[in-house]
Amino acid sequence: MRHKKIYLLLAMIGATSAWTVANENQVKASSKSPVYRLYNPNSGEHFYTTNFYEGNSLKNVGWLDEGIGWQAANSGAPVYRLYNPNVKGGDHYYTLSNYEAQSLVKAGWRWDNGAKPVFYSAGTVNLYVAYNPNAKSGAHNYTTNFFEQNSLLKVGWKYGATAWKTMPSDSLPGTPAGWTIDRPMDIENYSTQTYAYKQCTWWVYNRAKEFGINYGLYMGNGKDWQNQSGYQVTSTPQLHSAVSYKAGQDGADPTYGHVAFVEKIRPDGSILISQSGTGYNTLFSYQVLSKEQASRLRYVIGK
Repeated sequence: MRHKKIYLLLAMIGATSAWTVANENQVKASSKSPVYRLYNPNSGEHFYTTNFYEGNSLKNVGWLDEGIGWQAANSGAPVYRLYNPNVKGGDHYYTLSNYEAQSLVKAGWRWDNGAKPVFYSAGTVNLYVAYNPNAKSGAHNYTTNFFEQNSLLKVGWKYGATAWKTMPSDSLPGTPAGWTIDRPMDIENYSTQTYAYKQCTWWVYNRAKEFGINYGLYMGNGKDWQNQSGYQVTSTPQLHSAVSYKAGQDGADPTYGHVAFVEKIRPDGSILISQSGTGYNTLFSYQVLSKEQASRLRYVIGK
C-alpha cells in the first residue's frame, strides 16, 4: 500500500499540498531559490523542487530528504519538468529545450507543473546531468557536485553534460573578532524535514543537533519557541540554547518573531548568537548582544 501511495503521488505532484508547516514566515523575494532534493527508495528516482510544501508532501509518503540540491535562479532561460507515467514508479525529466519537451509529450510523456517552468537557467555554477541506461525510473541525475557526477560516470552512467546554469550558494560569514565557536557548522547535512531552508527555525533546529541537542519538528514560528510545553525557559542566557524573540522585539519580524542559537557566553554577560533568515545576504549571520540586550530575551533549553 505504501508503494501505491508513492506512485500515485508522482502523477499528482503538481497539486498544492494541504499540509501547512508550522513556520508561517514565507521566503521573501530574492534572485534565487533553494532546490529541495528528495529520493524515492522504492523507485530509485530523485526529485527536485523549489516548492517546500511539495517536497514535504513527498516526505510524508516515504521519500527521503537529501537537503538542498542547488540554488536556482528566479529568472532566466526556462527549465521544464516532464513526467513519464509509462514506467513503474514513474519518471521525471528536466530540460531547457521546449522542443525536446514537446517531443516527449508527443511520445506519451506529460507536462508537469502545468507546462510552466520549474527552474530557470542563469548564474555561474554548472548543473550536471548524467543518464543511467539501465534504469527506468530515476534514469537521470542532476547535481552541481562535480565529484558526484564523475562518480556516476565511473560506474556506467552516460551523457555527463552540463544541463543548465545555477546560482552560487550563499556566502558564509566570519566569526566576529575576539569570539570563537565550539563546533564548526556542517550545513550540507542540515535537514529541511519541516523547517524551510534559510528560515530562522531551520537554522536553530539543525545547529542544536550538531551539539546533540534536540528541539521538536513543529516548534512554530520564532516567537512560539518560548511558549512550547515541555521545555525549560529562562531569561538567563544558556550556552547552546535557542534564544526566542517576541514579535517585533529588538528588530524581530513584527508577526513571526525570531529565534537564534547561543554560540558563546562571556563572563561580562555578553553573548554571541548565530542566526539565519531570508533577509540576510549570507546564509547565516553572527551577532554580539550586550548583557542588557541578552537579558531581555528568553532562552529555550533543548533536550
